[in-house]
Amino acid sequence: MIPPKVDMQKNCYPLNKSYLHFNLRCLTWFGIWNPYEREDGKKYWLYQVYWVFAVNIIMAMRVGNIFMEQVHVENSAEFLDAFSHLGVIIADVITYLAFFFHRVEVWDLAEAFNWERHLPGTHEISRYRNTVVTSSMNSSKLFAIVIFISPIQYFTLAYYSIFYEADYNIDNLPIGIAPMKYSLISKNFWFAFFWDYLSFTHLGLITVGQNAFIMAIMINIKAQLKMLNYRMERCHLTTYEMDNSGDYDDSDVIHFECIERPLTDKSVSLNPNEELINCIRLHQQILWILETFKTIYNKALLPQLGINLLIITVILLRIALGRRNNSGDAVIAIGYLLPVVLQFFTYCWGGNIILVESDKSTNSLYASHWYNCDKEFRENVKIFFDVIRNPLIIKVGGLYDLSALTFKNVITKAYSGVAVLQNMSE
Repeated sequence: MIPPKVDMQKNCYPLNKSYLHFNLRCLTWFGIWNPYEREDGKKYWLYQVYWVFAVNIIMAMRVGNIFMEQVHVENSAEFLDAFSHLGVIIADVITYLAFFFHRVEVWDLAEAFNWERHLPGTHEISRYRNTVVTSSMNSSKLFAIVIFISPIQYFTLAYYSIFYEADYNIDNLPIGIAPMKYSLISKNFWFAFFWDYLSFTHLGLITVGQNAFIMAIMINIKAQLKMLNYRMERCHLTTYEMDNSGDYDDSDVIHFECIERPLTDKSVSLNPNEELINCIRLHQQILWILETFKTIYNKALLPQLGINLLIITVILLRIALGRRNNSGDAVIAIGYLLPVVLQFFTYCWGGNIILVESDKSTNSLYASHWYNCDKEFRENVKIFFDVIRNPLIIKVGGLYDLSALTFKNVITKAYSGVAVLQNMSE
């Protein structure tokens, strides 16, 4: 038997490079992911200094600063604002702690997506992978870039308003409250103002960077399921012939280095039983990826859902009160509500796309013409069909599913809560 060959073209995406590389690089820029952790050299310790700065000064001191703002509020509108900020930050700190204490699992998860490329396949599978994974990586990059703009835009507008209310007095800035005021090395107003703005924006980028990373994982799990379904639909084939029609345009896709079966006279003989076993192995790998994802974030996302429900309720209440007393407060609250709802929507949407794609697996297996294959193939299909019959569902804390239905229920309950509170106030 001729051994498989590595398909490696010019400008090819390396076999050992993770699909999550862009998102991990962003987390590196923000100071919460050390890419040199496995090297333990000079670069590792230099980055640890930056990590201490990002976590202890930017994250920890800012959390304390927001908590102290809660104590110094003067009216209900300020209280609701400070409470919303504090809730968001607490939820994101919990998510970061889950990320930090599962760094080993994060490394394994980042590398696990490359496993499918080591499975021998045909040139047709390689072309389909290039299209699917390129689309997934572009989607996760676009989502990350859009969500990175959100805190920059929010804090720019917020500090534009803070600047006019500060009256060139540091004590009127958010940084003028302990413990952040102890980070000031100069009493110059402009230095304090820009340091306040940059540190808060940095914290916002850390927050959304974690959300983008979680979303990238779920998008790539969907891509793995698409690859599984495609392989299952073709696992009955006994021969693959190279298509030289020239109709396939790959100019806009990334070429991923992978293991390909070598061609003999523009064709290759395939063993359906071996191809089916590879599909079963790939499904087991996807289950492992999903379980690893749950190990990292299962407990962290449960309080995230609860806090999101509470914050959405509080902000909707702020909108209702602001509409009756001060329309300006209502506009500000709407501006803060949108990113909170977007954050919650991304989690539910990510879980929903996995659920929908995994639900297609039974149809893909049935489309493999198993009834025309030998007895061994049919017996394996029967066993495999029982395994993939139920779609993959991400359960948060074993209580709530990440799905479109959960998103609808939370928004409905938040609105109901606001209606009850508003009626009580009247």
